[in-house]
Parts: sequence; C-alpha cells; structure tokens
Amino acid sequence: MHDELVIACPFWDANDETKPFSEMYTEEWVERLYRNFARHLTVPFEFICFTEKRREFSEPIEQHPFSVAKPTYEHCLEPYKLGRPMILVGLDTIVVDNIDHLARYCLEGGKLAMPRDPFFPDLVCNGVGLVPRNCHWVYDEWLERRDEFDGYAKDMNFIRSLAKRGDVAVLDDLFPGEIVSYKGHVKHYGLDGSRIVYFHGEEKAHQLDHEWIEREWR
Repeated sequence: MHDELVIACPFWDANDETKPFSEMYTEEWVERLYRNFARHLTVPFEFICFTEKRREFSEPIEQHPFSVAKPTYEHCLEPYKLGRPMILVGLDTIVVDNIDHLARYCLEGGKLAMPRDPFFPDLVCNGVGLVPRNCHWVYDEWLERRDEFDGYAKDMNFIRSLAKRGDVAVLDDLFPGEIVSYKGHVKHYGLDGSRIVYFHGEEKAHQLDHEWIEREWR
C-alpha cells in the first residue's frame, strides 16, 4: 500500500492569513482535482487531501489532518511527512494529458523535483512537486529550520534553499515544457505540449474561459 503513488493536495478554509488569490477554495475544487488526475493516470494512486477538519467528499479522497487547527501556507509542506512517492499540487492545478511518466519518476526514485520559477529563472518555485519515496527528510528539516524563514511564502523559500545546495532537480530540465505556469507560459503561448498547468497567484480556472479548462476542470 505504501509503495503506491500518492496525489496530495492541501485544503483549508480561508482564514486571516489567507491571501485573496486562494480564498475561493471549496470541497468541489478538491473533487475536481481528483477527477482530473483520474482521467490522466493509468498508474494506481491514492488521493490524499491534507485538511484542518473532517470533510464530506463524494470521491474516494483520503483525508489527513494538518498538525494545527489554523493552517497557513507553510503547512503545505506537511505531505512530505508521508515519505511516499507523491505528486504534490495545489488546488489551482489542471492536468491536460497523460502523466504516467511523471508518476514513474516518483515511483522509481531520483531527486525531489520542482519547476523553475517562470519569472525568476535562477530560482525554483513549488507549483508542482514530483516527490520520490523517503522524502520525509524534507519535513523533518523544515521543522528544524523553520525559524530561518519569514513571510507567507516561507515554505517556498525553504524549498529554494534545498535547491541552492543541490537537493532539488528542475522539472523544466527533466520534462521540458510539460509542467508549466498558466500566467508565465500558457496565457501567452498556449498549451503547446503541456501535461500539467499550475495557476499560481492571480487568475484561477474559474475566472478564465478556455475550452481546455471546461474540458478538464469538472
């Protein structure tokens, strides 16, 4: 069971630490994400939602509690404690084509892999994570070092610190053009061979009128 691929996402009710660009999430976003992955994976997977309270889902979504009653963005690192092969995404993510090969990357090992930041190409971002098994060390180290980081994006800055020392691979180099930002790539160039689109910051799927969003985000 624990060798099976995990698709993991965080979800909590908006609180006073939540930024306007992520206040709109509901259980329906989680269920759409589950169905979206199910359409584009033939590899068996368990879908786990990290959440601060018990939810009612109509899809087979496993729920894991956050370690706190009032999560903030830094708690997006909690799925790493699973130590399982995992694709870690936010709710603002849409899969547009088969991703079996991305699942195999997680299952077969290698480095933790993150996208290159589309606006700061010398850095990575945490829009999508391909996480091999035994990456629980990421969460363990975060607990030791969390006081080093400030601001709402401290989780991403921590991941960037891991990349700076060579512990994170760059998805754009491993799978060029396949895991892309909506506003950094798709908005200007179209899907163009993309497999996963992440919508960081402003402009989310519910605000946009594209045929591929209507087809996939349902």
